Order: sequence, then structure tokens, then C-alpha cells
Amino acid sequence: MSDLQAGGASSLFDTRLEDWLKQPEQAFDNWLAAQGFRASTATVYGAMWRKWLRWTGERRLALPRWQAHHIGEFLDDGRLEKRHRYRYARLIERVFHHLQHIQAASHNPASRAVKERLAEGDNDPTAFLAPAEIEHLISALQVRDARMPAHPGRPTDWKASRDAALIAVFLGAGLKVGEARALTLEALAPDCSRIAVPQGPQGKLRSAAVLPFAAGVLRDWIARRAAAGTHGTWLFPANVTGRAMHAASIYRRVEHWLEEAGILSTRRERASPQTLRNSHAALLIEQGVPAQEIASQLGMRDATSGWRLVQAHRDWQARLAGRPPDRTAE
Repeated sequence: MSDLQAGGASSLFDTRLEDWLKQPEQAFDNWLAAQGFRASTATVYGAMWRKWLRWTGERRLALPRWQAHHIGEFLDDGRLEKRHRYRYARLIERVFHHLQHIQAASHNPASRAVKERLAEGDNDPTAFLAPAEIEHLISALQVRDARMPAHPGRPTDWKASRDAALIAVFLGAGLKVGEARALTLEALAPDCSRIAVPQGPQGKLRSAAVLPFAAGVLRDWIARRAAAGTHGTWLFPANVTGRAMHAASIYRRVEHWLEEAGILSTRRERASPQTLRNSHAALLIEQGVPAQEIASQLGMRDATSGWRLVQAHRDWQARLAGRPPDRTAE
């Protein structure tokens, strides 16, 4: 069972493939109920799924016939804005992840649509979390840690603590997915205030500073990881046996966490680990950290990349306020 499906152990989750073939709308509602989404998010997803079913129904496309190019055509026909195109593709992809759990031979047209970039249009502008979203996310991290049981608890508690720590290293230290996936326990300073991040094939390391709120989440995760008797040396293993996480699992877990925190249901733009990394840079910008230091903290090759990110943040703020971009600082 994938990380995405963890925790949905109710009978609703065990919808048969036959149910999806005969009653895809009802089967989806049952699957959705087992995911534990917020009511607002579930309502949006339900509407998205019904719109997709109407489109396929009009073309007499039964579920076994769905292909990646059909998803691309649907997205084009709907004249959807780019931020919605990706969410549609990811939703259909999630359903097929579940169907693959029921029947291993099932294909996943949405995964192919994503790989073939059918869900994309032009490159989206660099996205950040709004200040209120960052504040809400930090608060959610701290509240979740305070409510978690002190003992190892259930596997779902272990995963929840790990996922919060993943959010913490993206938002609180500006790491990339590949960097977080490659971290071992020894990469963390004893007080979790710094992370030694591998950089390049030559084994070079950079020292990434961890913001205080994130260091606290990491300390809590390390304690829970040890209390559960977790094997291996990966900082973020897939499970207590110590198996390494796949990058795709990290993306899914982060998206699921952001959904549960209520971030995705109110955003007009996508939110991903890269958005959290960008938002870490935004926190540094707001603190007055020079662009050159921001570039160094994020492991960028030169200061020019730092300046570009600072300018992208200015442009994003202008878009948020409905103003034209400010180029006076260039």
C-alpha cells in the first residue's frame, strides 16, 4: 500500500474494481470519504471528479479506455487555468494509484499525462506561500507536535511526525526533495539547528541553517523515530524498517499534509516542496538577508540566482496586490 493510501483502512476504502467500473461516481465518493480530507477540499474534489465523468460520459469513454491524451483533451476543452490543470491530473492519478492497489495490472493514464507534460502550459511564475499561509503552516506544525502522543503510538502517528518534519526542512531550511531524501541522521546538528546537505557528486557538503520553528519539529521527529525503534540511518525513511522513501512519495505526502492543513483548498496557485523552499527564501528576504547569502543558504551556484529569486518575490508580491511588477531595483 502506498503512503497516499495509508490510514484509509475502513471498509469504504476497499471499494471493488467492479464498483469503479459500474458506479464510478459513488465509488469515488466512498474512496474520498476514506481519505480524511477537510470538508471543503472533499467538496472541491467531488465537483472535479463529476466534471471529468461528464466529459468522458459524453464521449462514451468507460474507465478502462481512459488514456493520457484523453486527459489532455479534457483539460484543453475546459479552458482551465494552469493551476487547475495539474490538480485535475493529480486527482485522476490518485484514483488510479488506488485502482492499482485493487488490481496490480491497472494502468495509470494520469501518471503518463504528467510525464508527458499534458497538464502543463507555459511555465508558471515562481510561487510563494502568502505570509498568512506561512504563519498558519508554522502554527499547524507546532500544534500537531504538541498533540502527538509521547510514546511511539500507531504507524500513522509515526508517519504524521515524519511528514511534519519533511514540511519543516522544506519551509524551515529551504531544502530540495532530492536533498531531503538523501539525508542521514548524522547530517543533523545535535540541536537540529543546522543540516549538512550533500551537494554535487564529489561529496561536498553545505551547511544549511534551520529556522527555530523547524528545528523544534525536527527534534521531536528524531525522538519519536528513536522511540519507535526505527531501523537504518535515513533521516526520513519510508517506514520503521528503514527503507528509503521515493521522491514521488515525498511529493504526495507533502501535498497531503498541505491539504490537511487547509492550505491547498484556498490557494489559486500550486503548492509543492518547491513552493515551501521558495517561501523559506521569502522568510529570509523579509529578515533582510542579502541575496548572496540567500543563494548560499539554498545551495545555488552563484549570487545571480539569489537576485533572481528576490526579484521573483517582488513580482509575486505585485501580482498578489494587483500591481504591475516593480523593476526599479533592477
